[in-house]
Amino acid sequence: MILGIDIGNTTVEVALIKDLENIKSMKFKTDLDKTPDDWLLNFHFLHTFFNEEKSKVEHILVSSVVPQIDNSIKTSIAKYYGIKPIFIGKDLNIPIKINYENPSQVGVDRLLNSFAALQILSSPIICIDFGTAITFDIVNRHGEYDGGLIFPGIETSIKCLFSKTAKLPKVSMEKPNSVVGKNTVNSIQSGLYYGYLSLVEGVIERIESFYKEDFNVVITGGNANLILQDLQRKVFYEPKLPMKGIFYLAKSHLE
Repeated sequence: MILGIDIGNTTVEVALIKDLENIKSMKFKTDLDKTPDDWLLNFHFLHTFFNEEKSKVEHILVSSVVPQIDNSIKTSIAKYYGIKPIFIGKDLNIPIKINYENPSQVGVDRLLNSFAALQILSSPIICIDFGTAITFDIVNRHGEYDGGLIFPGIETSIKCLFSKTAKLPKVSMEKPNSVVGKNTVNSIQSGLYYGYLSLVEGVIERIESFYKEDFNVVITGGNANLILQDLQRKVFYEPKLPMKGIFYLAKSHLE
């Protein structure tokens, strides 16, 4: 069994991975003040909740974009599992050619998603990840990482709008009854919902126009399911795309 850890800016997803159809995961808040003992309790809760013995964990792979908590997690893993974790991008490189001015600037999460998508779909591929930031990552027809786009995520936009305005209320992201809001809350929700829906559709169209070819599109991330029902084109929804990437990486390089 593989323990996969995906450390993002807002949450840390921890998963017990037996195979592609058996991924048991839970998310914890990304907290820079958490001690190794705090993380240890999270790991213990994961195993208790899913009734899985920690002794069955053979490999531990970590994808992190928050280096400030890497040492705390590493210390906790050593104490709880007695296993040295493998940090993707440091201890184990993702086998994909990177067409970027400075390859070291590409987030490991973006490369992991691109690698995972390549195992599932044929290239060219657009990987869209709805997180703290919304990223569009391009895998070209040759299976190479070709760059992408970065936007503020939905929750990031909501927090910014609320904090930078005097009278606008903080709202949750949900589909409004109409594209035209008749009160302030509905107007904000309509702007968010249809704005991000149009963002996804418009960027996909522009990417395909730029490359002059059709792409497979895979979407992942916490808020991705909110707009799927109204997208005007076929996409593949893979909520566990990063964990599937960890599984594929472990199977191809550690066994």
